[in-house]
Amino acid sequence: MLPKNICLGIMFLIATTVGTIANLFLFTSYMLKVLAGRKMSSFILIFIQLTLVNTILLVTKGIPQILQGLGRKHFLDDVGCKVVFYLRKVSEGLSISLTCLLCTFQAITISHGNSRWTKFKVRVIQHTTHCYLFCWILNLMIEIPVPVRVRGPKSNSNIINAFDDVFCTLEHIIDIYLIMTISRNVLCLGFMGFASGYMVLLLHKHHQHAQKIRSTNLSSGKHPEIRAIQTILLLMNTFVSFYVFTSIFTLCLSYLNQKFSWMLPTAIFMSLCYPTISPFVLLIPRVLSNPSIVWIKKKILILTLVSTLIMEASIEPQ
Repeated sequence: MLPKNICLGIMFLIATTVGTIANLFLFTSYMLKVLAGRKMSSFILIFIQLTLVNTILLVTKGIPQILQGLGRKHFLDDVGCKVVFYLRKVSEGLSISLTCLLCTFQAITISHGNSRWTKFKVRVIQHTTHCYLFCWILNLMIEIPVPVRVRGPKSNSNIINAFDDVFCTLEHIIDIYLIMTISRNVLCLGFMGFASGYMVLLLHKHHQHAQKIRSTNLSSGKHPEIRAIQTILLLMNTFVSFYVFTSIFTLCLSYLNQKFSWMLPTAIFMSLCYPTISPFVLLIPRVLSNPSIVWIKKKILILTLVSTLIMEASIEPQ
Protein backbone atom coordinates (compact mmCIF):
# COMPACT_ATOMS: atom_id res chain seq x y z
CA MET A 1 0.00 0.00 0.00
CA LEU A 2 1.37 3.41 -0.96
CA PRO A 3 2.20 5.93 1.78
CA LYS A 4 -0.23 8.74 2.44
CA ASN A 5 2.08 11.44 1.03
CA ILE A 6 2.62 9.48 -2.18
CA CYS A 7 -1.14 9.05 -2.66
CA LEU A 8 -1.70 12.76 -2.13
CA GLY A 9 1.11 13.54 -4.56
CA ILE A 10 -0.47 11.32 -7.22
CA MET A 11 -3.87 12.97 -6.74
CA PHE A 12 -2.38 16.43 -7.10
CA LEU A 13 -0.33 15.27 -10.09
CA ILE A 14 -3.44 14.02 -11.91
CA ALA A 15 -5.50 17.14 -11.14
CA THR A 16 -2.67 19.53 -12.01
CA THR A 17 -1.71 17.74 -15.22
CA VAL A 18 -5.25 17.30 -16.54
CA GLY A 19 -6.28 20.84 -15.63
CA THR A 20 -3.13 22.47 -17.02
CA ILE A 21 -3.34 20.60 -20.34
CA ALA A 22 -7.05 21.41 -20.74
CA ASN A 23 -6.57 25.10 -19.91
CA LEU A 24 -3.54 25.43 -22.20
CA PHE A 25 -5.43 23.70 -25.01
CA LEU A 26 -8.34 26.09 -24.63
CA PHE A 27 -6.03 29.09 -24.31
CA THR A 28 -4.08 28.09 -27.43
CA SER A 29 -7.24 27.52 -29.49
CA TYR A 30 -8.54 30.97 -28.56
CA MET A 31 -5.19 32.67 -29.20
CA LEU A 32 -4.87 31.06 -32.63
CA LYS A 33 -8.19 32.59 -33.57
CA VAL A 34 -7.02 35.97 -32.29
CA LEU A 35 -3.75 35.73 -34.25
CA ALA A 36 -5.71 34.70 -37.34
CA GLY A 37 -7.49 38.05 -37.21
CA ARG A 38 -10.89 36.82 -36.15
CA LYS A 39 -13.00 39.24 -34.17
CA MET A 40 -13.41 37.96 -30.63
CA SER A 41 -16.39 38.78 -28.44
CA SER A 42 -16.03 40.11 -24.92
CA PHE A 43 -16.90 36.71 -23.49
CA ILE A 44 -14.14 34.97 -25.46
CA LEU A 45 -11.64 37.53 -24.15
CA ILE A 46 -12.74 36.74 -20.62
CA PHE A 47 -12.40 33.02 -21.34
CA ILE A 48 -8.83 33.61 -22.56
CA GLN A 49 -7.89 35.40 -19.36
CA LEU A 50 -9.70 32.84 -17.22
CA THR A 51 -7.81 29.93 -18.78
CA LEU A 52 -4.50 31.76 -18.22
CA VAL A 53 -5.37 32.49 -14.59
CA ASN A 54 -6.46 28.88 -14.03
CA THR A 55 -3.15 27.63 -15.42
CA ILE A 56 -1.17 29.88 -13.07
CA LEU A 57 -3.29 28.76 -10.13
CA LEU A 58 -2.80 25.07 -10.94
CA VAL A 59 0.96 25.47 -11.32
CA THR A 60 1.49 27.52 -8.15
CA LYS A 61 -0.72 25.28 -6.02
CA GLY A 62 -0.35 21.86 -7.61
CA ILE A 63 3.39 21.59 -8.26
CA PRO A 64 4.45 22.35 -4.64
CA GLN A 65 1.98 19.74 -3.41
CA ILE A 66 3.36 17.20 -5.90
CA LEU A 67 6.92 17.83 -4.74
CA GLN A 68 5.81 17.55 -1.14
CA GLY A 69 4.22 14.19 -1.88
CA LEU A 70 7.44 12.98 -3.46
CA GLY A 71 9.32 13.74 -0.28
CA ARG A 72 10.95 17.00 -1.27
CA LYS A 73 11.26 19.39 1.66
CA HIS A 74 12.33 23.02 1.76
CA PHE A 75 12.46 23.23 -2.03
CA LEU A 76 11.37 26.90 -1.95
CA ASP A 77 13.67 29.59 -0.60
CA ASP A 78 12.52 32.96 0.70
CA VAL A 79 12.23 34.51 -2.78
CA GLY A 80 10.51 31.41 -4.16
CA CYS A 81 7.90 31.50 -1.41
CA LYS A 82 7.19 35.16 -2.05
CA VAL A 83 6.77 34.66 -5.81
CA VAL A 84 4.67 31.48 -5.52
CA PHE A 85 2.36 32.87 -2.84
CA TYR A 86 1.91 36.19 -4.65
CA LEU A 87 1.03 34.51 -7.96
CA ARG A 88 -1.27 32.10 -6.14
CA LYS A 89 -3.18 34.83 -4.34
CA VAL A 90 -3.42 37.04 -7.44
CA SER A 91 -4.71 34.15 -9.54
CA GLU A 92 -7.30 33.29 -6.88
CA GLY A 93 -8.52 36.88 -6.82
CA LEU A 94 -8.61 37.09 -10.61
CA SER A 95 -10.48 33.79 -10.80
CA ILE A 96 -13.40 35.05 -8.73
CA SER A 97 -13.25 38.52 -10.33
CA LEU A 98 -13.29 37.28 -13.93
CA THR A 99 -16.01 34.72 -13.19
CA CYS A 100 -18.10 37.50 -11.66
CA LEU A 101 -17.40 39.73 -14.66
CA LEU A 102 -18.43 36.96 -17.02
CA CYS A 103 -21.75 36.34 -15.27
CA THR A 104 -22.51 40.06 -14.96
CA PHE A 105 -21.77 40.79 -18.63
CA GLN A 106 -23.92 37.88 -19.75
CA ALA A 107 -26.83 39.06 -17.59
CA ILE A 108 -26.52 42.61 -18.95
CA THR A 109 -26.23 41.42 -22.55
CA ILE A 110 -29.41 39.29 -22.52
CA SER A 111 -31.48 41.73 -20.49
CA HIS A 112 -34.47 43.49 -22.00
CA GLY A 113 -35.40 47.07 -21.37
CA ASN A 114 -36.15 50.49 -22.76
CA SER A 115 -33.90 52.68 -24.88
CA ARG A 116 -31.99 53.97 -21.85
CA TRP A 117 -31.14 50.44 -20.76
CA THR A 118 -30.05 49.63 -24.32
CA LYS A 119 -27.68 52.59 -24.30
CA PHE A 120 -26.31 51.42 -20.97
CA LYS A 121 -25.66 47.92 -22.38
CA VAL A 122 -23.84 49.38 -25.37
CA ARG A 123 -21.75 51.56 -23.07
CA VAL A 124 -20.86 48.58 -20.86
CA ILE A 125 -19.76 46.52 -23.84
CA GLN A 126 -17.62 49.38 -25.08
CA HIS A 127 -15.79 49.56 -21.73
CA THR A 128 -15.07 45.86 -21.30
CA THR A 129 -11.35 46.43 -21.75
CA HIS A 130 -11.34 48.89 -18.87
CA CYS A 131 -13.11 46.32 -16.71
CA TYR A 132 -10.42 43.70 -17.48
CA LEU A 133 -7.66 46.16 -16.63
CA PHE A 134 -9.43 47.21 -13.45
CA CYS A 135 -9.68 43.58 -12.29
CA TRP A 136 -6.01 42.92 -12.97
CA ILE A 137 -4.73 46.14 -11.39
CA LEU A 138 -7.03 45.79 -8.36
CA ASN A 139 -5.95 42.24 -7.59
CA LEU A 140 -2.26 42.96 -8.21
CA MET A 141 -2.44 45.82 -5.71
CA ILE A 142 -4.56 44.05 -3.10
CA GLU A 143 -2.13 41.15 -2.85
CA ILE A 144 0.98 43.31 -2.32
CA PRO A 145 1.08 42.55 1.46
CA VAL A 146 1.41 38.81 0.71
CA PRO A 147 5.05 38.77 -0.53
CA VAL A 148 5.95 41.21 2.25
CA ARG A 149 4.68 38.84 4.96
CA VAL A 150 5.67 35.48 3.48
CA ARG A 151 8.78 33.78 4.82
CA GLY A 152 10.40 30.62 3.61
CA PRO A 153 11.22 27.87 3.85
CA LYS A 154 8.80 26.89 6.57
CA SER A 155 10.35 27.31 9.98
CA ASN A 156 9.60 25.47 13.17
CA SER A 157 9.76 28.59 15.30
CA ASN A 158 6.64 29.80 17.01
CA ILE A 159 5.34 32.87 15.22
CA ILE A 160 2.49 34.71 16.88
CA ASN A 161 -0.68 34.93 14.75
CA ALA A 162 0.88 33.04 11.86
CA PHE A 163 -0.60 30.58 9.41
CA ASP A 164 1.95 27.93 8.47
CA ASP A 165 1.59 26.43 5.01
CA VAL A 166 3.31 23.18 4.11
CA PHE A 167 6.21 24.95 2.43
CA CYS A 168 6.35 28.54 3.65
CA THR A 169 5.31 30.65 6.62
CA LEU A 170 2.76 33.40 6.18
CA GLU A 171 2.93 35.85 9.04
CA HIS A 172 -0.03 37.79 10.35
CA ILE A 173 -1.31 40.10 7.61
CA ILE A 174 -2.64 43.56 8.35
CA ASP A 175 -6.36 43.87 8.93
CA ILE A 176 -6.93 46.17 5.95
CA TYR A 177 -5.77 43.37 3.64
CA LEU A 178 -8.26 40.92 5.13
CA ILE A 179 -11.05 43.50 4.90
CA MET A 180 -10.27 44.19 1.22
CA THR A 181 -10.06 40.53 0.19
CA ILE A 182 -13.22 39.57 2.08
CA SER A 183 -15.07 42.57 0.63
CA ARG A 184 -13.93 41.64 -2.88
CA ASN A 185 -15.05 38.03 -2.51
CA VAL A 186 -18.40 38.92 -0.93
CA LEU A 187 -19.09 41.57 -3.56
CA CYS A 188 -18.23 39.20 -6.42
CA LEU A 189 -20.35 36.40 -4.96
CA GLY A 190 -23.23 38.84 -4.53
CA PHE A 191 -23.04 39.99 -8.14
CA MET A 192 -22.82 36.38 -9.33
CA GLY A 193 -25.84 35.40 -7.27
CA PHE A 194 -27.91 38.30 -8.57
CA ALA A 195 -26.82 37.75 -12.19
CA SER A 196 -27.43 33.99 -12.04
CA GLY A 197 -30.88 34.48 -10.53
CA TYR A 198 -31.77 36.94 -13.28
CA MET A 199 -30.54 34.57 -16.00
CA VAL A 200 -32.42 31.63 -14.51
CA LEU A 201 -35.59 33.74 -14.52
CA LEU A 202 -35.07 34.62 -18.19
CA LEU A 203 -34.43 30.97 -19.05
CA HIS A 204 -37.66 29.99 -17.29
CA LYS A 205 -39.64 32.60 -19.22
CA HIS A 206 -38.00 31.55 -22.48
CA HIS A 207 -38.85 27.91 -21.80
CA GLN A 208 -42.50 28.74 -21.14
CA HIS A 209 -42.64 30.86 -24.28
CA ALA A 210 -40.99 28.11 -26.35
CA GLN A 211 -43.52 25.54 -25.20
CA LYS A 212 -46.32 27.68 -26.58
CA ILE A 213 -44.96 28.55 -30.02
CA ARG A 214 -42.53 25.73 -30.82
CA SER A 215 -42.71 21.99 -31.05
CA THR A 216 -40.93 19.90 -28.46
CA ASN A 217 -38.29 18.95 -31.04
CA LEU A 218 -36.88 22.49 -30.91
CA SER A 219 -35.70 22.75 -27.34
CA SER A 220 -34.46 26.05 -25.99
CA GLY A 221 -31.04 24.57 -25.31
CA LYS A 222 -30.33 24.38 -29.06
CA HIS A 223 -30.24 28.15 -29.49
CA PRO A 224 -26.71 29.59 -29.23
CA GLU A 225 -27.63 32.36 -26.81
CA ILE A 226 -29.48 29.97 -24.50
CA ARG A 227 -26.63 27.48 -24.67
CA ALA A 228 -24.19 30.27 -23.75
CA ILE A 229 -26.30 31.21 -20.72
CA GLN A 230 -26.44 27.59 -19.58
CA THR A 231 -22.67 27.25 -19.95
CA ILE A 232 -21.97 30.37 -17.91
CA LEU A 233 -24.47 29.32 -15.24
CA LEU A 234 -22.82 25.92 -15.00
CA LEU A 235 -19.40 27.57 -14.78
CA MET A 236 -20.58 29.93 -12.06
CA ASN A 237 -22.25 27.15 -10.06
CA THR A 238 -19.09 25.06 -10.31
CA PHE A 239 -17.01 27.93 -8.97
CA VAL A 240 -19.39 28.74 -6.11
CA SER A 241 -19.71 25.09 -5.05
CA PHE A 242 -15.97 24.49 -4.78
CA TYR A 243 -15.41 27.94 -3.29
CA VAL A 244 -17.89 27.22 -0.48
CA PHE A 245 -16.37 23.81 0.26
CA THR A 246 -12.85 25.24 0.24
CA SER A 247 -13.89 28.07 2.56
CA ILE A 248 -15.51 25.63 4.99
CA PHE A 249 -12.41 23.44 5.14
CA THR A 250 -10.15 26.48 5.49
CA LEU A 251 -12.29 27.90 8.30
CA CYS A 252 -12.30 24.60 10.14
CA LEU A 253 -8.56 24.30 9.60
CA SER A 254 -7.91 27.63 11.28
CA TYR A 255 -9.46 26.28 14.52
CA LEU A 256 -8.82 22.54 14.30
CA ASN A 257 -5.50 22.32 12.46
CA GLN A 258 -3.87 20.36 15.25
CA LYS A 259 -6.60 17.71 15.41
CA PHE A 260 -7.49 17.33 11.72
CA SER A 261 -4.29 17.69 9.71
CA TRP A 262 -5.97 16.11 6.67
CA MET A 263 -8.02 19.27 6.15
CA LEU A 264 -5.10 21.25 4.71
CA PRO A 265 -4.45 19.04 1.65
CA THR A 266 -8.22 18.58 1.28
CA ALA A 267 -8.79 22.34 1.19
CA ILE A 268 -5.97 22.82 -1.32
CA PHE A 269 -7.25 19.97 -3.50
CA MET A 270 -10.79 21.41 -3.44
CA SER A 271 -9.42 24.78 -4.55
CA LEU A 272 -7.83 23.04 -7.56
CA CYS A 273 -11.09 21.44 -8.69
CA TYR A 274 -12.56 24.58 -10.27
CA PRO A 275 -9.54 25.46 -12.47
CA THR A 276 -9.36 21.78 -13.46
CA ILE A 277 -13.03 21.35 -14.35
CA SER A 278 -13.79 24.80 -15.81
CA PRO A 279 -12.08 24.22 -19.21
CA PHE A 280 -14.18 21.10 -19.72
CA VAL A 281 -17.32 23.10 -18.92
CA LEU A 282 -16.32 25.47 -21.74
CA LEU A 283 -15.18 22.72 -24.13
CA ILE A 284 -18.15 20.33 -23.96
CA PRO A 285 -20.73 22.75 -25.50
CA ARG A 286 -18.29 23.58 -28.32
CA VAL A 287 -17.74 19.90 -29.06
CA LEU A 288 -21.43 19.03 -28.99
CA SER A 289 -22.31 21.99 -31.24
CA ASN A 290 -19.60 21.13 -33.77
CA PRO A 291 -21.24 20.36 -37.17
CA SER A 292 -19.06 17.28 -37.66
CA ILE A 293 -20.11 15.91 -34.28
CA VAL A 294 -23.77 16.56 -35.07
CA TRP A 295 -23.32 14.77 -38.42
CA ILE A 296 -21.72 11.77 -36.70
CA LYS A 297 -24.55 11.64 -34.16
CA LYS A 298 -27.13 11.64 -36.97
CA LYS A 299 -25.28 8.88 -38.82
CA ILE A 300 -25.09 6.78 -35.67
CA LEU A 301 -28.82 7.25 -35.11
CA ILE A 302 -29.61 6.23 -38.71
CA LEU A 303 -27.36 3.15 -38.51
CA THR A 304 -28.98 2.16 -35.23
CA LEU A 305 -32.48 2.42 -36.73
CA VAL A 306 -31.45 0.45 -39.84
CA SER A 307 -29.82 -2.30 -37.78
CA THR A 308 -32.92 -2.50 -35.58
CA LEU A 309 -35.19 -2.90 -38.62
CA ILE A 310 -32.94 -5.58 -40.10
CA MET A 311 -32.94 -7.54 -36.82
CA GLU A 312 -36.72 -7.32 -36.56
CA ALA A 313 -37.12 -8.51 -40.16
CA SER A 314 -34.75 -11.43 -39.61
CA ILE A 315 -36.67 -12.79 -36.63
CA GLU A 316 -40.11 -12.57 -38.27
CA PRO A 317 -41.69 -16.00 -38.89
CA GLN A 318 -41.34 -17.25 -42.45
